Amino acid sequence: RIPDALLAELAEALGHDMARIANEISKLALYSGGQKEITRDDLAVLVPEARTSGLFELTNALAARDRTRALEILDTLTRMGVYLPLQINFLAGLFRYALAVKESGARSAGEVSRLFQKLGLPVWPARSQQALETANRFSRRQLEKAMVLLFETDRDLRRERPDDQIVMERLVWALTPPAPRPSGR
Repeated sequence: RIPDALLAELAEALGHDMARIANEISKLALYSGGQKEITRDDLAVLVPEARTSGLFELTNALAARDRTRALEILDTLTRMGVYLPLQINFLAGLFRYALAVKESGARSAGEVSRLFQKLGLPVWPARSQQALETANRFSRRQLEKAMVLLFETDRDLRRERPDDQIVMERLVWALTPPAPRPSGR
């Protein structure tokens, strides 16, 4: 047993390659003996590509426009030594999908899935929902600006610079509104 969200992350991490997905699911089934539910920790141990799950969390935090959470996750990923240009790839894909959703006028995850199916893009239901939620949180202009920011961040991560984390933090700050301040007297 594997939760749908985890299965969607596995598919994304494996590039939607059905043979690889089937192979990894077989390996996970053998590991669990069909008796226990697969967890994110199990996935990280048994499927090297799935160790990028923190990247999905960062993508979700940015899509939710949660600056505090995004910065916390980014800090954790940096300390773990995660290859940050991969994160830009995930984010760019999400924002491209969200822009397509915005332009199509799709209003439900089902409509989004049908849109991508018509375009010949393999998209899991969880990714359709994520694209829809992102499209709903950002205006078309903000999505277009995000695409430019992602390009610039990708370019800057490939240049000589003092620190990848600084480059990524600039992106987080540009894509998220400031956290509300506690009201006080």
